[in-house]
Amino acid sequence: MNMHDKTDDPGEEQILDDIIDLEEYAKLGKQPPLAKGYRLQVNGKSYVIQKPNPTGAEILTLAGLLPAKDYTLRLKMAGERPEKISLDEEVDLRRKGIEKFKALPRDQTEG
Repeated sequence: MNMHDKTDDPGEEQILDDIIDLEEYAKLGKQPPLAKGYRLQVNGKSYVIQKPNPTGAEILTLAGLLPAKDYTLRLKMAGERPEKISLDEEVDLRRKGIEKFKALPRDQTEG
């Protein structure tokens, strides 16, 4: 009863790799396959998330940036300008070209 052996159902995509490095796939110009985990970068640090489409808040929480509402999250795609990701917006990690995420405190004038 291993959960990882569910590849005989034609309605399910086969999971090819354990952990996919999103930045590597972006550099190669390839679309990441379905995987058990996705390695992503937030502010230069690597994190692994199992969910293929986490919300902005889940990415900030994964990176330990709490409370998430105090941060602005930006997604850097290969060859594109960074785009802002809202807290409740889902990010499809299988989208081709995802390089990394940048999180900034919402109010940098305090302190």
